[in-house]
Amino acid sequence: MASEIPTPSDHTESPIGSTGNPDQPTAEERAAKNAEEKEKAIKRRAHRKSRFGCKNCKVRRIKCDERKPECTNCRTRQVRCDYLPTVTSSTSSQTTATASPAETSVPSSPFPALNANDIELMYHWTTTTANTLSSQTPGVIFWRTQVTEIALQHHHVLHLILAITAHHLARFRLERHDQFLGLANHHYATALPTVTAELSQLNPDNCDAVLISVELIAFIKWAKGPQPGEYLAFGEKGQSDFLVMFRGIRTTIETLGYENFTKSHAPNIRKRMKPLPNVAGTLDYEKPLAELCDYIQYSSSPETLECNTRSYDVLLEMYKNRYGGVDGEYHVSFGWIYRMKEEFLAALQRHDSVPLVIYAHFAVLMNDMERFWYMQGWTTHVLAGIWEILRDEDRVHMRWPINVVGWIPPHY
Repeated sequence: MASEIPTPSDHTESPIGSTGNPDQPTAEERAAKNAEEKEKAIKRRAHRKSRFGCKNCKVRRIKCDERKPECTNCRTRQVRCDYLPTVTSSTSSQTTATASPAETSVPSSPFPALNANDIELMYHWTTTTANTLSSQTPGVIFWRTQVTEIALQHHHVLHLILAITAHHLARFRLERHDQFLGLANHHYATALPTVTAELSQLNPDNCDAVLISVELIAFIKWAKGPQPGEYLAFGEKGQSDFLVMFRGIRTTIETLGYENFTKSHAPNIRKRMKPLPNVAGTLDYEKPLAELCDYIQYSSSPETLECNTRSYDVLLEMYKNRYGGVDGEYHVSFGWIYRMKEEFLAALQRHDSVPLVIYAHFAVLMNDMERFWYMQGWTTHVLAGIWEILRDEDRVHMRWPINVVGWIPPHY
């Protein structure tokens, strides 16, 4: 019986190759070639250079896995990963392409990854930093509980409490100072645009959060420490950035009215409050302030006498509250600046001598606040700024504040 001859439709291959054109590659050769091309393509994708790695990895000339919010290398070395806050779609696609097999096997999650740095900051906020923003138990409870609750609803507040906490840690954890300072600047810069936008649309629903944010910005300004040419109530070249921000607190409150601030304890400058406990000890201030009053009377012009006298009267009330327990209004000494009229503050910006001497006497109250970590160093810095501007005949009226604070001026 004749053997059957296989037809081309049987797809039968001979032991030495296909039954077709001997110049054509075999199926095995084609499969091997395809596998080789795929392997090369994968390698090209896996080693594709990216411009989106963090700066730390670029400086060290190592591969960055581009994980957000911080790459693995930075997290391992415990340094701040300096990614830009936004991630583009192209970056995301490249991150996926360069992910390891273990990472690609994990299903994507709609929730962001945990940020260990922010968790650390939040822990220290609730256990330490919030306790330092007030010397009174009700104030401590307010910052630790109510402000935290508001922060969870308004993220600009959340970023600012993380910023002030990072400054706190930078002050005392010197081995990680640069890392915490970087975190503070990051959260501060993240919060500012939202605070600005909320201020332009102030209403009863957001006013408490906005006020707290503005107050936190004041704390952060103090926490950054004395800055060259910045003396809180005035600047070396006139306007003080801090004063603009601090006066924003009053503007924020008066825009809507005190009755709308139900959660943030907005201060009412027209309402008298119960005397606070005498926490500063005794100070013989009556005679020095009487001498200050005499100086104001004979050194003020007829146009400025009323304004300067009013500023002195408010300052005297602050002293009575602080050292006499008579009938004070604020336990925070900066209530004096809060209550000053624009006319007096403008005179400070012009560096008029009488307002500057009055401000030097306010520095004694500021000195009591240096038991708070964020106020340390500011009193002598302010006195030095006033001293530098005043003439010799006016400097003699700074003698008492200088002696109380213990500052030694140059060439005194």
